[in-house]
Amino acid sequence: MGRLRAALAAVVVAASAAAPVAPAAAATPHDDTPAADRAYVANATARTVSFLDLDDRVVTRTVAVPSGAVDVAVSRQRHRAFVTGGSGSHTVTVLDTERARVVRTLRVGARPEGVAVSRDGRRAYVTNADSGTVSVIDAVRGRVVRTVRVGSFPKGVAVSPDGRRVYVANLLSGSVSIIDARRDRVVATVSLGTRTAAYDVAVSPDGALAYVSTGNGADAVSVVDTRAATVLDTVPVEAGAESLAVAPDGASVYVSSGFGNEEVSVIDTGVGVVARSFRVPGGAEGLALGYGGRQMYVATGLGSRSTVYVDTETDRVMGSTTVGTGPMSVAVEYEPEPVASRAGTKRHVHWKTGRKESEAR
Repeated sequence: MGRLRAALAAVVVAASAAAPVAPAAAATPHDDTPAADRAYVANATARTVSFLDLDDRVVTRTVAVPSGAVDVAVSRQRHRAFVTGGSGSHTVTVLDTERARVVRTLRVGARPEGVAVSRDGRRAYVTNADSGTVSVIDAVRGRVVRTVRVGSFPKGVAVSPDGRRVYVANLLSGSVSIIDARRDRVVATVSLGTRTAAYDVAVSPDGALAYVSTGNGADAVSVVDTRAATVLDTVPVEAGAESLAVAPDGASVYVSSGFGNEEVSVIDTGVGVVARSFRVPGGAEGLALGYGGRQMYVATGLGSRSTVYVDTETDRVMGSTTVGTGPMSVAVEYEPEPVASRAGTKRHVHWKTGRKESEAR
């Protein structure tokens, strides 16, 4: 399954460029859906963002994003969604999530791909794949305030729960850049191995670990000790490794197979292996957790047009909603709060704790 992500990412470009731009739905002055019950889906082929009412499982608004829509992240405090344009674009589109309309277009680097928002909603970070940079956006004032040079073809990006660190997966460098968010500068670069393509990154709730999906030979998830800035472990994922999501309690890491495949693998962090997997009809591309981690929302990818709802306690598919063509990413306005650091964990990393406790007995 492992393959070079850059080549496959070009498929998104071709599909998006060939697609007609969908008109925005007739907008009412205000979207009455409560923020905690809403999700946003970036539809790459349609170049739209779908607003989902998660209770009724219906699309309440559709907003056209002519410059492209490959990833989306939300600042719930600022009522803003940030949408990256992907290949051929140099812009990030900012949406007012209450009024369901475009309020600003920001110029960033070439081919903006990934986007993440700090938990306090004050900063957004955008990876510019062809420029090898990260744009730092002041989400309050709506402007780019800094550009940080990272590795080659930066793709995924994540912010630590405390907002102090930003982690960037550099696809062609096979590395993770660690940015000090207070100084907006790279303070460490973690190599994931020779000829490894780094795709996405997610951070544990206590900020101690960063998980990075990798490919180009054998798909896996690399586990990075964020304090030591070293690779702690690598978990093979036979079904494929693309997008990531971490459970609020840190016990599970969800890994989508991507690229037209339909599996989501679940890594048990207590034992450090893929413990189970489940199938998502139509495809498994972007992932997001909501409702305290009890539900997962899956964007089904190119060639599809649905978002699927999964009960994470049973791994059962509970239903789906038709969205725009080519849904690649989904973001939930309600984000689970980080769990408190466990007692005595100031320097302890919670990885394979179940196995260690078993061996101790």
